[in-house]
Amino acid sequence: MLSYALKRISRSWKLFAALALGMTLAATFFGGINVAADTVGKQALDAQLANTPVDMQLRDFSVDGGKSLNSSVQGLVSNLQKIDGVVAAEPVGTSNLFIPFNASSPIIVTSINVAGIQDASALYQHMTLVSGRKTLHPNETLINSDSQQAQNFPVNRRITYTLYTNASRKYNVTLTVVGSVSLDTVAVNTLGIGYYYQPFPGNPGLTAPNQQASILIISWEQTFLPVLAKNYNSFSFSGNFSRFYSISAQVNVYLDRNRLISPFAIESSISTVQQIDARISNLALQYGFSPNDNLLGQLQSFSSTIFSLRLTFTAVSIPVFFMAWYVGRTVSQSSFNLRRKEIGLLLTRGFTRGQLVRHFITEGLMVGLVAGLAGIALAYVLNPLFLQVLGSSSGATAILTSDTAIITIIFTLVLTLFAILAPARQAAAMDPAQALKGYVYLEETRPIRKRGAILALTLGAYQLITLAIGINYMNIGRYVYNANFLLVLFLIIAAVLSFALSFIGPFLFLYGAAQLSTGLAERFHKKFSRISRWIIGDVAALASKSVFRNPRRVAALVFIVALIVGYSIWVIGDLASQQDYNYRQAEVAVGSDIRLSGISSIANATMIANKLQTWGNITGATAESDFSGTATAGGIQIKAIDPLTWRQGAYYEPGWFTGDVNAVFTTMAGNNHTMVLDHGVASYYSFGIGTTIVLYYRSINASVISYFGPDYSQSSGGPFGRSFSPEGWSFIPIGLIRPNATLFNPTNIVLAKASPNVSLTQLALSLQAAYPSLTITTAQVATQGVPGVINAGTQNVLRLGTAFAALAASIGVGTIAYTGYREREKEITMVSVRGLSYRQLAGLLITEFLPLVIFALILATIVGLIVVWGDALGQNSLNQNYLQILAARRVVFPLWASANILVIVALVLAGVFIPALMAARKDLSKMSRTVRFA
Repeated sequence: MLSYALKRISRSWKLFAALALGMTLAATFFGGINVAADTVGKQALDAQLANTPVDMQLRDFSVDGGKSLNSSVQGLVSNLQKIDGVVAAEPVGTSNLFIPFNASSPIIVTSINVAGIQDASALYQHMTLVSGRKTLHPNETLINSDSQQAQNFPVNRRITYTLYTNASRKYNVTLTVVGSVSLDTVAVNTLGIGYYYQPFPGNPGLTAPNQQASILIISWEQTFLPVLAKNYNSFSFSGNFSRFYSISAQVNVYLDRNRLISPFAIESSISTVQQIDARISNLALQYGFSPNDNLLGQLQSFSSTIFSLRLTFTAVSIPVFFMAWYVGRTVSQSSFNLRRKEIGLLLTRGFTRGQLVRHFITEGLMVGLVAGLAGIALAYVLNPLFLQVLGSSSGATAILTSDTAIITIIFTLVLTLFAILAPARQAAAMDPAQALKGYVYLEETRPIRKRGAILALTLGAYQLITLAIGINYMNIGRYVYNANFLLVLFLIIAAVLSFALSFIGPFLFLYGAAQLSTGLAERFHKKFSRISRWIIGDVAALASKSVFRNPRRVAALVFIVALIVGYSIWVIGDLASQQDYNYRQAEVAVGSDIRLSGISSIANATMIANKLQTWGNITGATAESDFSGTATAGGIQIKAIDPLTWRQGAYYEPGWFTGDVNAVFTTMAGNNHTMVLDHGVASYYSFGIGTTIVLYYRSINASVISYFGPDYSQSSGGPFGRSFSPEGWSFIPIGLIRPNATLFNPTNIVLAKASPNVSLTQLALSLQAAYPSLTITTAQVATQGVPGVINAGTQNVLRLGTAFAALAASIGVGTIAYTGYREREKEITMVSVRGLSYRQLAGLLITEFLPLVIFALILATIVGLIVVWGDALGQNSLNQNYLQILAARRVVFPLWASANILVIVALVLAGVFIPALMAARKDLSKMSRTVRFA
């Protein structure tokens, strides 16, 4: 049977080409998705563990100093390295050295941390030499160049400390600074370096991190053990304990993360790490060290994140796999129908129906095996493309592992089996006498079952209606939590149903509509045929009669096209809308592309803004002073702006201001005592246009000329309280407060807009170099950390999914059309020899499927746009903060999104035109053979 199946495939490979093509595409996408999953998972895991360089820290219970510390550390490190899974263990000693004001005063005015690391420590790889040298000798030290005391301790500076070991004994330690080093994130986190906090400019009550805290790095072997640890005595509370210095020792343990941790086997990774942690902890306690795990908690918190990532990737894959299954099933039906004589002969020669089914399955599995191997090869070749799409850093590599290859082959075989099983059973059930008659076109006469279609259409329509009008049951429930029990129960059920339908509702609607709209599709097809008569003549009437001989295939074709195109519009529209929303949220949060803060006065802010206006890579800059007005309505957030330059330097949307924006800013420029009032405040307190708002008792006031932002007065407070709190912004001319700025203690900033195609990161570096004392903030969407990596990776996988779905739809439509033409080859040839020209025959074949595809595209566009619109309304209906209400999510289709959708539509249409043109192009000799022998 195996040899016969192999001969049959090799001799009639065209019959199996369409099946192999669909399965190859599915296998390629499956392998590519695994590459994507591994890449995104690894990036997310690296981001999760980026700030956790040390896997376990073993701290000494009670440091005794001298030889006992050295021996215990050496014994512990030696035994740790024997544990499978531990790649390194390094001791680190720390000490806090106090600098007294003078020898007679016990008051400590400052202190500095000292860290002792091994001479061969891996931490040296995370230090960049700024000046001096990195090699350490006895009583020598390095200092971090980014610290607040680095300038006080230049290279060759000698630092002397007087150390008290008990009430009566003291000794001096002199350290020579031999190098200044810049520490990267790994070194900073490993050594536990914090930040030096200084008062926030403009508000002494606030503090902001400015520079790293200072640390002296000494040799563990040459200085820490023989000097600090040797003379150290246990802490005593007798006498003046503020004089005593303290030391501590710990052993940093590093595990083999690459071998022990897998992003997509996180549960087994957690189990493995737990077992190693237990062995390390047991050993540490024997040597008097307390274990502290840093890795296990990170992995456990990452578990839920990776689970949601799996679900997302699975959802992305379903449309492509469905397309491959459907194409395989349809192609198998057609190919078995073309093999009727062969089936009849096999049955008359003694083949049982079971043997025939197994033979067909063997053929299919052989095709599936070849398709799986081809898919693996293509996925391997396309790895650079997958990495590029996924935005991996340069130099990143990804390979298809043996596990992925095996799973891909198994998946392809299973998918092929499901695709051919039902057609194989139908073919084996043929009556031998009927099968020997030869070709019979499959005409589906059974009526379509309507109950399931009606239920699917009803549920899908319900979900689309709720999306279109923006109903959010979760949001409604917030305000009726104490209402009637039956009402609350109804809302809970409705919320659960709505949540489930949010994923499958649109697909259910498309399925029901495709099944129940066969009559509508037929009428649409006939009207389209009337139009095509102008091109190919009256023969166009045959198209509708031919294609609707199998209404089930018509319904399925409409469904798969509508499914893929609707899914693509949904995904691309959501991606475009979310990217637009993220960009606008970043701009609103910062105020513009770039914000410079920490400016001492309005005059300095104005001076800086004027200088930035001359920069070639900045299109506009403006000064702004923010403060809270407390005289009227309490707590109004006010922005004092320059009306002449604010719109050039700040981010805003014209719809945020009521009335004519140009007139509003012209009025503010001509009259300092004017104000654009927060719309929420104006609505809640009924402050109309012309109302005078007092900013500082009676001496400083402004008249309302316009409103800003949304009216949030009715949504403030939440379900457990309806108290109103001003959250929005009001605007006044900066000239109103300039003479009395000290009364308001404002925060002065400068906002700047970058020129097109200018890197905000590079611009921020240039600004930081020009103004080193200021804080520079850029309006960039977060791409770092686990949420940023997961979000970016998921969006890229969705793009990849829509591309493969479009290819699957194109191949699906093409193979369905081509196999349909092959089934009717004799019929088409008979029409052709009757005198139809190539143009008429090609037009006839195209007219059979093109109206159905257009009908499906219209249906898909309607559903896709409704879902995108509903997703935007759903997000906006949540309990959001002011910035999210101000720059609410909207539906946008930028150029790249529209181009992607048009490419997908073009691919689907290509699936109609190419097979029709190929089927219509036959020479006369082939026509004669077809008529005589078909």
